Amino acid sequence: MTLSSGSDEECSVCLDSLVEPVITRCAHVFCQQCIMDVMTSESLAPHCPLCRAPLNENELIKVPERKKQKPEAEKPSEETAGQSKKSAKLDALIGALSAIRDKDPSIKSLVVSQFTSFLDLIEVELKKEDFSFVRLDGRMTQEARARAIENFSDTSSSSPRVFLLSLTAGGVGLNLTAASRVFLMDPAWNPAIEEQCFDRSHRLGQTQEVIITKYIVMNTVEERMLSLQEQKRTLMGQAFGLQTQSQEDRRRARVRDITHLIGL
Repeated sequence: MTLSSGSDEECSVCLDSLVEPVITRCAHVFCQQCIMDVMTSESLAPHCPLCRAPLNENELIKVPERKKQKPEAEKPSEETAGQSKKSAKLDALIGALSAIRDKDPSIKSLVVSQFTSFLDLIEVELKKEDFSFVRLDGRMTQEARARAIENFSDTSSSSPRVFLLSLTAGGVGLNLTAASRVFLMDPAWNPAIEEQCFDRSHRLGQTQEVIITKYIVMNTVEERMLSLQEQKRTLMGQAFGLQTQSQEDRRRARVRDITHLIGL
């Protein structure tokens, strides 16, 4: 499951990273305590804060917790971790970043993934290849986030060349115009989230051409997600001319999306 594999999702109630996430019958995800508070406040007929579907405490599905990280002394070495968990995407990314560094060391790159566990693996490879980098994800404090952005935006030759960013955290009002290369490691369900993230570099104040690279594994759910994104863009383009969908229409649309992704 995406959440249990390190996806940096946020709760729509507290607007922070998910803590003990649970999934409702209508397929929305919240912190367990947040949704319980909502249900308590609407004791007679609790509804989902996003789609207003009925809620029942007995129907909440708890997401399995991720395995806790081992103490530092028990962690495998970076070299071992990199060898055991390398992927084609990772190889392609490091190759592209190395080519950029060889051609023009002043170019800065933004590397985006919705999985914090994947960012962890990328960190290992960046260290092995002597890349200077900073990172921002939903688990960091506001102070740490501001410090990472400040360091990356520094124009000195010693400033970081690579910025690792979680897709969800990248959707907020960040200014990362120091980067002119953007690498998206995995597609998002909602294309608007991707575009918001790209806008962190491609926005007012950018003086260079911004080149965006998406890594997609062919013949997998990622490839089907691209066609689903196109469908969603078409729907968004027609949104102002449509009446608000009923709850049943939204449910059917979500079922269609899921069956499309798994190839049924």
